Amino acid sequence: MNSVTAKNYNFSNVKFLSAMQLSEHYALYVRYIDCINKVNEDISYSNLSDCSSNYSSMRSSQKSKTFCFDAIKLHELYFENLTGNNTRICGSSEKVIDEVFGSYDSFLEKFKCVAMSMRGWVLFCYDRYQDEFYIYGQDSHDDGVMLYAEPLIVLDVYEHAYMIDYGINRKLYIDVFFENLDFKVVNERLNKLNK
Repeated sequence: MNSVTAKNYNFSNVKFLSAMQLSEHYALYVRYIDCINKVNEDISYSNLSDCSSNYSSMRSSQKSKTFCFDAIKLHELYFENLTGNNTRICGSSEKVIDEVFGSYDSFLEKFKCVAMSMRGWVLFCYDRYQDEFYIYGQDSHDDGVMLYAEPLIVLDVYEHAYMIDYGINRKLYIDVFFENLDFKVVNERLNKLNK
């Protein structure tokens, strides 16, 4: 696997999340980049005698790889849709959400409930396998991943995403996320689907 480098994000228009909160969250993302690059350096397929599913260097490196690499992908998707720009639902995302959930308010109610119920992530996705849209949650980066799911909206609900600014008030943070959700990004993701 090639070396992974951190992407840069412009948080200058993000409202109600402090520069310190965003900076610390970004620093955590960079640590996941460091982790995946270290794991990729350390993985060796030359010693195939150490392959125990109870404990082995191969098992440890593979678990670390999925955890860190999924963390990178999810954080990048989250930061991409958290811009503070284009915050009114419109276009293809509005059409899909209205068709699937009846209204944007109904979608928000369901999305926020899932967000309050999970420990790590909540996503609105298109599922290529079932040809449907749905909301789902993950307790960690690599726990509950849905195969064939194309993320359209990604929200980090780990405490590190909001604790500096909001303490344990996740509900307020979720509202803040939707004040900053960029529907241009959501529509671009949706329009890339080859349905």
